[in-house]
Amino acid sequence: MHGTRLVVHGASHGSLAEIGSRSIGEADAIDFSESLSFIRRRFKLIAAVFAAVLALGIVITLIMPPSYTARSVVSLESPSPESPGAAASNPDQLPNSALVDTQIEIIESREMATRVAAAAGLLNGQSPNEREDVIDALIDRVSATRSGESYAITIAYEGDSPQEAADRANEFARQFVQWELLSTKERTEESIGAIRERLEELRSQAQADTVALQNYRIRNDLLSTSGASLTEQEISSYNQAVTSARAAAAEDQARLSTARRQLRSGSSGDDVGEALGSNVVSDLRAQESTIAAQVADLSSRYGPNHPALIAAQDQLAEVRQRIQAEIGRVISNLEAKAAVSQQRLSSLSGSLSRARSNLAVSNGALAGLDELQRNAQVSQGLYEAYLASYQQLVAGEGTERPNARILTLSALPSKPSSPNIVINLLLATFAGLGLGLLAGFITDSVDRTIATPRQVEHATGQRYLASIPKLEHKGSGVRYVFEEPRSPFVEAFRSLVTSVELNADGPTKVIAITSPLPQEGKSVTSTSLAQVLSTGHRHTLLIDCDYARRGVSQLMNIADRPGLCEVLEGQAPIEDALLWDGENFAILPITSDSENIESLISGDAFTALLEGLRSRFDNIVLDLPPVLPIASARSVAAKADTTIMLARFGKTPVDALQAAMRLMSGSWISVAGIAITQVDMKRKGRFGREDPYYYFEQYKEYYA
Repeated sequence: MHGTRLVVHGASHGSLAEIGSRSIGEADAIDFSESLSFIRRRFKLIAAVFAAVLALGIVITLIMPPSYTARSVVSLESPSPESPGAAASNPDQLPNSALVDTQIEIIESREMATRVAAAAGLLNGQSPNEREDVIDALIDRVSATRSGESYAITIAYEGDSPQEAADRANEFARQFVQWELLSTKERTEESIGAIRERLEELRSQAQADTVALQNYRIRNDLLSTSGASLTEQEISSYNQAVTSARAAAAEDQARLSTARRQLRSGSSGDDVGEALGSNVVSDLRAQESTIAAQVADLSSRYGPNHPALIAAQDQLAEVRQRIQAEIGRVISNLEAKAAVSQQRLSSLSGSLSRARSNLAVSNGALAGLDELQRNAQVSQGLYEAYLASYQQLVAGEGTERPNARILTLSALPSKPSSPNIVINLLLATFAGLGLGLLAGFITDSVDRTIATPRQVEHATGQRYLASIPKLEHKGSGVRYVFEEPRSPFVEAFRSLVTSVELNADGPTKVIAITSPLPQEGKSVTSTSLAQVLSTGHRHTLLIDCDYARRGVSQLMNIADRPGLCEVLEGQAPIEDALLWDGENFAILPITSDSENIESLISGDAFTALLEGLRSRFDNIVLDLPPVLPIASARSVAAKADTTIMLARFGKTPVDALQAAMRLMSGSWISVAGIAITQVDMKRKGRFGREDPYYYFEQYKEYYA
């Protein structure tokens, strides 16, 4: 089959977009041409939105009721040095930035608006809902601002009349000053009452903590005048007593032991230390000596049986018995004394042990004592602090003065503050421009239709061939090529022919014209292209292959004669079906319906017809159906030497063109490139400098 070969263009040549991206210094230069092109493209939309917004602004300005703004000025004051209670009653009364901001919030508060409404009599006879509406209106219309970094506050009120505005602004100022004075007194009274109640609580708490501390001391035996606990003092006393008792017991035991040892050694007890020191034993020893002297004297004078001697001897024996008895009593006393000393020592030792045990318990209780002491100190400290504050507040009560005063009362406004015609017009102007540009930008962003050569090449990778201007009427293209041969319209087809021939990889005798969708100027383009080819003394044949719409046949108003269907079905010879317009231009129309026309055009019959016509004509132009809805368009395009894809300016979606090119590249079809049809010459130059028609004004004198 002649000319049926796969050719994929666009990857081996430099497109306009690629050439543009390689232009010297373009990336570094500031170029406003795209912005200007955008404004030129969407000027009507931008202007319409701008005019609508500006008109709306003017209407709103004219129908807005006038309002008047009055301003009063108040100043915040600091407490005077001679009023010591002022600072105490209101510690944050000294002006600062935060305080000024707080006062502004107070002026704009609902409480202040309620006071103003009540003072102005606006709430008299009003229902609860109506009162709320009145207060809300006051809040909406009043505003307060700080004057620079000073402590002056400007109160502004916007009213429907000058008198209303001045009255309300002045009333807000007066109520604010009174509110400050009353608030100061109320805060002082509230502080005194609150501190008084708190003082009673703190006094009770301090007393309770002190009592708890003392009870704890007593309960745990932690009281002492010397700073130590009683148990510690008791242990000290016990230690001293135990030491003394231990020494006395040791001494008594030593004396007893000595006496017993002397008695065990055979002594009669005369040499026992206690006996030697006994007065009774000494007297008895004296009696013994005297009686012994008498016995010796009597023994020398009388015989052993002499009564006087016997009486003296009996008396001496009695004295000696008494001495032994007394020595026995001395030994017994020593034993008793040693036993008592030992018992005393044991008793004191036991008491010392118990005191030491009690001391361990007392030491454990000291932790609780520390906590109770801290609680008592904290309670006492809080009580004293509150007492000092209470005394200071009471001393300053009655000395309060307002911390704000009126600097300026408002006069009657001389002119309305709203509406401001100049500001409204400026706002409407800027808003109109902004919304117009936004509308243009959105429209431009969502516009996915073909408009520029760059779009064609970026979207499909195919060559851009030419841009064909739009004619006012569809039928005007029938004779336009012959009537206006030097027009931009005809020159566009010459450019298209040149682009096809220069970029073709083979012969271009049979040229197919198609498009992605209907209504894209395919029939006018096919007819005009064939006419332009015929003006170059070429025998040119235009075949209407669009059996669904018969675009060429209807454009040329051809009917009631044999056509392509009859030729392919063998019902008429080719000579009867050809319609000649001059010597070089012939048309093979479709003038009737046939159920087999699609298969005939796609099959061998049409291929054979084309082969026969090649020898008779220099160029054959095929007007094919659209590619997306009619599948046979690709079959017929495969029979041509090259195919031109059309895209309608501002109408053909990029996605549709891409889809059509994907279908074409999947067949044995040679695509020469893409041409843009029905180009609006005025709009075309608004899409960028890469389009040839951007410079149309500079070279339009070349056209007749």
